[in-house]
Parts: sequence; structure tokens; C-alpha cells
Amino acid sequence: MTDRSQEIASHRGAKRPDPSGKVLAFLNEYLALHQRPPTIREIQGYLGYRSPRAVSYVLEKLERAGAITRRPKARGIFPTKLLASKNREEIPLYECIPAGWPDWNSAENPPQTLGIDPHALGISDPTRAFAVVVRGQSMVGAGIQDGDIVIFERRPVNEGDIVAALIDGECTLKRLVRRGAGYWLASENPSYPALRPAEELAVQGVAIAVIRRLCST
Repeated sequence: MTDRSQEIASHRGAKRPDPSGKVLAFLNEYLALHQRPPTIREIQGYLGYRSPRAVSYVLEKLERAGAITRRPKARGIFPTKLLASKNREEIPLYECIPAGWPDWNSAENPPQTLGIDPHALGISDPTRAFAVVVRGQSMVGAGIQDGDIVIFERRPVNEGDIVAALIDGECTLKRLVRRGAGYWLASENPSYPALRPAEELAVQGVAIAVIRRLCST
């Protein structure tokens, strides 16, 4: 056998690196950036594979190992355990939108916390961020459903932003719109009318991201 033949045979018999760890890392990074899992085609593009079947083989292996779960839909691939982020920060998590800008250091009724990656979400200062569990269906047209978690940042607001706002002493989640000389809070559901402030309208935070609770606990 020639040296070239030996080289080819050796190459064919060489064991390829296991891409499982690379796929898991990609799943976690994609989820952090987009708040949804990637499709098989997107994983295929990331790995540089020619066929989606090769990706399916890796996913089947990860599923058998208990590293991922899969659901019968395009974006149904989820890691069973999210990898820890070097940039992880804890922000307050409220069961309802707090009235006024809350004092995070208050010992009275302290909120729960939510771990996020501020860099992945584009949040410059995590001390100005908070999260709220959505109650109601007024924003379903914007893809925000009852039980979702919305992450907010206290920063300059623009017309059209989805905001947490205090309107005449009541807290709500709506889209800020301009009508005539003033601002209103518009819902994304025709069953809910827009809100016009009689006296006070104060924006507490601008919505940055939505996290969907896929199953009840």
C-alpha cells in the first residue's frame, strides 16, 4: 500500500469529534439571544452539515442521554438544563407590575429574582432592569400571553414601545401611542380599549424581551 493510500485509509478510519457539546452550547446561546430554540436547519447551518439527517442523529443521541427534550414542532428542541452564563445577573421578578419605581433594597415584601444574561438581551445596566409575570390577554397581538415573563429596562421611551406604565394610579402593560397632543396606552387585542390618562401617565420600563413558560410547574 502506498503512503497516499495509507493516509486515505487512516483518515477514513479516524474518529470524528463528537459534536454533542457544540450543539448544546449553540442551543443555549440561541435561546439566550432569541428566547426561542433554533430549528434543525439553523443547527445544520451552524455545524456546516450538508444534510439535516446528520443533525437529527446528533439530536437523537442527546435525547437518549437526557440532555435535551424534543416536541413535534419546528422549534421544539430544548436543553433540559441551561448552561450557566459568565454574564448572568439576577433581576427582580414580580407577579404583577409594581406601582412606582420599586426600591430593590427594601426588606418589606422582597421580590423573587430571575437570572438573565444582560449582554445577550442588550441591557446596559442590569440594576435598571426588572421582570414581570403577565396577567391577562390584552397584548396577545404582540405575542405576549397570559403567564409570560416580560423583561423591562428603565431607559428613554419612544412612541410605539411596549411599556410597563402607571396610569392614574393603576399599573398596566401596553403599547405607548400618540393621539393628537397626548399619549395613550394601546392594547394589542380588539377586546380591550386603549387607555387615555385623565391625570397621570408614568412609564416605569420599556419591554426588552419575552420569556414563555412552556409548561406549568
